[in-house]
Amino acid sequence: MAWLEASAFAEWIRTSAVGYPVAITLHSIGMSIMVGLVFVVSLRLVGFFERMPFASLERMLALAGAGFIINFLSGAAIFTSQATFYVANGPFLLKFAAVLTGALLAGYIRPILRREAGGWADSASIPGMIRGLAIVSIALWCVAITTGRFTAYL
Repeated sequence: MAWLEASAFAEWIRTSAVGYPVAITLHSIGMSIMVGLVFVVSLRLVGFFERMPFASLERMLALAGAGFIINFLSGAAIFTSQATFYVANGPFLLKFAAVLTGALLAGYIRPILRREAGGWADSASIPGMIRGLAIVSIALWCVAITTGRFTAYL
């Protein structure tokens, strides 16, 4: 990882007046888009927001994917600036695992919504497994956000 941290790009992120501020700002925006939309979808699947049609949920996850891309690219830029620190940092590794699992879970739920959500009449129609996955999703993103903040301080 030292080679990555020694790259010209990592040096620019670390030392320029705009590199790190732009990367961390984009990371915050991407996280807001991604986690905000995934939370709304997950909360709807748990039973909140009764007036929100199930058909809209799949489109929200598609937009959340754009937030994930922003987060991935900005996170990679931030990672290069202190790669040797991050690969040995427990909170970062837990955050990374939670983000990866949460993203895979959203990717798993999205086609189910596309295929089946039109047949759900109300919250009682949502399969128990989908409700359970929505609860797991909420927990994963809470872990990702919390450990992401801890990364800077622990």
